[in-house]
Amino acid sequence: MPIDVVFPQIYDPKTAQLLLIQQQFAKFERLSPREQSTLVSKQLSRLVQHASKYSSFWRDRLDCLKNGAPFHDLPPLTRADIQQQGDSIKAYSPEMNSRNCKLFSTSGSTGMPVSVDRYLPVYNPVYKALGIREMHWHKRDQSRDIIVIKDAPDSDQADWGTAGMPIGSIGKMYVRNLLNYSPEDLWEWLKNQEAPYLATTPSMVMRLAMLASKDHSHSKRFEQVITFSEVVTPECRAKVREAFDARVVDRYSCEELGWIALQCPVHDHYHALSASTIVEIVDENLRQVKPGESGKILLTSLHSYAMPLIRYDIGDYAVAGEQCDCGIQLPVISKILGRERSFLRLPDGSLRLAGLVGEYWLEIAPVDEYRLVQYADDEVEAFVVCRRKLTETELVAMKKMLGQVLHPKLEIVVTQVQSIDWGNGRKKIDVIRLDYLRQKS
Repeated sequence: MPIDVVFPQIYDPKTAQLLLIQQQFAKFERLSPREQSTLVSKQLSRLVQHASKYSSFWRDRLDCLKNGAPFHDLPPLTRADIQQQGDSIKAYSPEMNSRNCKLFSTSGSTGMPVSVDRYLPVYNPVYKALGIREMHWHKRDQSRDIIVIKDAPDSDQADWGTAGMPIGSIGKMYVRNLLNYSPEDLWEWLKNQEAPYLATTPSMVMRLAMLASKDHSHSKRFEQVITFSEVVTPECRAKVREAFDARVVDRYSCEELGWIALQCPVHDHYHALSASTIVEIVDENLRQVKPGESGKILLTSLHSYAMPLIRYDIGDYAVAGEQCDCGIQLPVISKILGRERSFLRLPDGSLRLAGLVGEYWLEIAPVDEYRLVQYADDEVEAFVVCRRKLTETELVAMKKMLGQVLHPKLEIVVTQVQSIDWGNGRKKIDVIRLDYLRQKS
């Protein structure tokens, strides 16, 4: 029988390592921006040295920095670069091998799937420690249960798995596959569960919230709804609050890098996790935008040793934010706008976010799903799924609504369909711009 020590708690080496790393992150986020910048610059310098030494691609590209050029003059790394130059981008040093490095592939939701190598002895503890920080920020009690609805096999697990902190009493995790069930079936199961936390995609929780609002027999409440994979809209936050009396807590990440930013404990904006990833929001000239301005996101993963990702153009757009008053000194992302594919191209060549919300449709008819497709001649076709046949008056009203919300000069067609093929990816692509897909092919 093992010796039972109550105090002090004695952790196994891996758990102790995670706790020490997350303590360093906790200290980092309270430093002044200047002190943070000093540490980040030192780590970036180490990464650049490693990349130049072990990667032929980066040796050539980083050569410009030797002549004193500023970091923002470095050309962005594109998905096409990774696809076409994959092996030369890798930076395997002698201690790296197939046992401690692993290849990860994206879901291809942008139409350009890529594969990225990770050095696990660094990536794994950093990723898990940042997950612990997120739970601390939002005071999540891991001794209680959590429900997760995502693209994964059904399971009832004894703990929170890799998302959990490996200490103390652990709650159970109930996983249900979001692709194998209808929202109606998931709601019937969900309303009888007692877990205080729900984690799923924004589009799924919106559907569940709509079903909950119509089900007057339920009194389902959550303490937190944790979202991932898609952009969270103000409408989503309001619907979740109305249906479940819960706050939405969003996470911004990608499969290539891991954690990028986490929602503030106090506000709805995000804090960039600059201790592990440099987040630049840049304009068309690749220069940093001012707070309140929107731009393209470039990411530098400070611990991407196996395959350095430096100024990586992930394809997302965001709005830069002002410094936060919550006490966390990390950079602020005011809003995450989504991917370039979420934008329509206007007749003058500029891009505009397709800012549609469910209320616009439901004010006209009981629309369940929609997808916009913009063709080469700028015509936009809206495919809609409705519970009944739309009337001519409703079709005209939808066309008028889309013209007002999107742009009056776009040619718009509304087509009712039985279903929309969302594919097998985790992310539903609700806006498809064919010229963008051709550029990326």
